[in-house]
Amino acid sequence: MSEAKVYSERLGAISDAQFQAVADRLALGRFVDAAPITSGLFGQNVFMTTTTGEYVLRGAPHWVKRLGEKTYRPNDRVQFTAEKYFAQQLHEHTKTPVPWPMLHDQTSDILGWPYLVMPKMPGQCFNEQNILKLLSAEDRQGVARALGEMLVEMQKLTSPFAGNFDVDTVELTPFPDGNLGLVIAETRDAVATASANGVMTDNDLEWIAAAEQSARAAGERPNTYVHCDYKLNNLTVSKVGDDWRVTGLFDLHEARFGDGALDLVRQACSYLDTEPALARVFVQRYFERVPRDPRIKELLPLYLINDRMKFWTFFANPASPAPWTKGRTFGGWAEPYLDALLALI
Repeated sequence: MSEAKVYSERLGAISDAQFQAVADRLALGRFVDAAPITSGLFGQNVFMTTTTGEYVLRGAPHWVKRLGEKTYRPNDRVQFTAEKYFAQQLHEHTKTPVPWPMLHDQTSDILGWPYLVMPKMPGQCFNEQNILKLLSAEDRQGVARALGEMLVEMQKLTSPFAGNFDVDTVELTPFPDGNLGLVIAETRDAVATASANGVMTDNDLEWIAAAEQSARAAGERPNTYVHCDYKLNNLTVSKVGDDWRVTGLFDLHEARFGDGALDLVRQACSYLDTEPALARVFVQRYFERVPRDPRIKELLPLYLINDRMKFWTFFANPASPAPWTKGRTFGGWAEPYLDALLALI
């Protein structure tokens, strides 16, 4: 066995003997090889090959905090319990190609933390930049259509309530104020951080308040599975004949039950940044397969603000602001996305 190797900063050094111990515990045969995964913001994943197949080992689970809390606290149970639950539900109740089975070892004696092992999904994984270089315009349109179709399929998983796994009880729990209450609370939490950093204007706050009021007036929609980070680099795609298909959906760590229309926002905005014509392809393919609900237009301002605030709070931090934030306001940056998206619906 070789010496321990660092596969990511987060996972740290893992030895071949540790990989073999994982394979033994989960009855996955003899360990053959491991390789780092270069994509992914958090560095939780590593490829693992054994004599029974190719897998992804996902470790070092996220810490947790409730909305309004300032610091995260250790908790090794919530993330992987929730991910396994949502993967199983998608696998059993939809045709969404999730990595299943997810094998969850809740002990920490091998690696120092609990972990998941799941099948490596087939197909290619792109991001918003490399897809422009690696696929033709026609194929990129096919991928955009596939993403719209898969969003419809995911949302066949429904729930009688909006909710997620509680960070203390680690049980699926309804949000006290429903989906809208949760989205508003998330948004206000991000706004509070951005305001403390001095990167919100009075006009921004007025726009956000108006969006909250509009959403409350529209009311709740049926609760479905929501990925909350639905985008190219959290899935794999393959060309089957002349058509592209999503062949893998992963990174379910933000998943919950709520309004599936929220999942339109992130990928549509990504397309608006890189190839605006594909935003129309993606959104229209979605609405070709679901009934049009006039409430979505009233809810979308809140959903878009919620999504864009997550980026603004991080990238406009005055301690290390991204160049694209300089000289801009939140509304000046985010409102054009909303205008473009509303024009597509």
